[in-house]
Amino acid sequence: MVPVLADVNPSQNSTKLYIPSKKPRFDRHNLKNVVPSKNTSCYYSANSTSGSMVVNNTMKYPTVVLEDIASIINVDCTADSVAVTFNDTTTFEKAQSAWASSSNASMVLITNHLGDCDAELERSYFLTNSISFDSDTLVATASTQAANISTVATYTTIAFGSVEAGVTNTTNDKRDLVIDPRYTFSPAIALAEDTVLFEYDPYLTITADNASFSSDITFSGYLAYNWWLWKLDAFYFDIDAGFKADLALSADVKASYETAFSYAPASLYYGVSVPGVLELGPMLQFSVGTEIGVSAAAHLSTAFEVALANGNIHLDVLNSKNTGVSGWTPTYSATADINGQVQAYLNPSASLTVEIAAKAFGGLIDLSTGLTAKPGFDNSFTLTGGVGVDLGGLKNITNAAGCTQGLQLNSNFTFALDAFATQWYSATLYEVNVPLLDKCYSWA
Repeated sequence: MVPVLADVNPSQNSTKLYIPSKKPRFDRHNLKNVVPSKNTSCYYSANSTSGSMVVNNTMKYPTVVLEDIASIINVDCTADSVAVTFNDTTTFEKAQSAWASSSNASMVLITNHLGDCDAELERSYFLTNSISFDSDTLVATASTQAANISTVATYTTIAFGSVEAGVTNTTNDKRDLVIDPRYTFSPAIALAEDTVLFEYDPYLTITADNASFSSDITFSGYLAYNWWLWKLDAFYFDIDAGFKADLALSADVKASYETAFSYAPASLYYGVSVPGVLELGPMLQFSVGTEIGVSAAAHLSTAFEVALANGNIHLDVLNSKNTGVSGWTPTYSATADINGQVQAYLNPSASLTVEIAAKAFGGLIDLSTGLTAKPGFDNSFTLTGGVGVDLGGLKNITNAAGCTQGLQLNSNFTFALDAFATQWYSATLYEVNVPLLDKCYSWA
């Protein structure tokens, strides 16, 4: 059962939008920019905050990025033509010489809102059939057909978060799309005090006396797509994460009862969008889970603080064998108490799920991948001979005679880290069970 949280307002969901922009610190007056090339780069900048990315492609045809040429002052498009106007004779003549070359009989022109050529916030690709030049008006008019990246490129690699923006690579095994800096978000959420997490009248009520969560997430990644084979060659994410949870639960049980449940506040969404190229939808989900079983009426309580530091995971979407983890060093403290002459267990946990949905090239690639980190505590109680035990005032007995008069308490710290990648796989990457307590508190 997953109750719906109604009284918590998480941070407003947000999307960071990257729009086509001219390259910074780039010499647009260099005549080399007029010469068609099969290696191209296009720059994108964040619309509201700092950040940038560069998209590079290996093309089937020689290509010119028109916005890279300073002397082009106008571009007009029709259904079957692109007219390019220059304001400089030298550059016009260089274009005439390079574009009319027999080796460039078919070439690609990439436009960026220099005229009426593009969808909003996107660049467009035009494959030329022929080009004519008017030296009086300095206008080059190409007979064209509209194209898209799948028909004019041979290979695309997209990397974000770890390579200096603005660097053009010419080999297919390099990272060619860059989000700079690495995408980071730090959400925090807390439940209202005394939030009822689970209730099954008249047997059981479980309350969160307090519950708070926080996390720091940074991710980067890489995608490689082969347009000749229509095949995704590589796709992975690197996620750095820290997680903290402070949780205190109490359970009021009226009769013998056993159940398990989870409780999840609204998820938090932080998007990254490059229109027409890449959509990333990182989503965070905090949740509380509990397993409880009691043989008779009792009141149980437990509290814990847990932190996971320096967590790193390499998530290979296509190959689980390449997925691995490091760090995730846990620190924790916990208490547990019981009032009632019963046998019982109360196993609370707090989890963080990071899921990254990805769409590329207008939905050609559509998948999600992520991880779930789930620290928790297993507490079992056997109480005989008394009611209302205060653990702090009792003698600890650990001999082999058993615990016939007192409270037997067993407690373990548990932690599991699971990874998933849509239809490909799900796997537990790391699992640990650390004994914390195996003691008899006796008053015999």
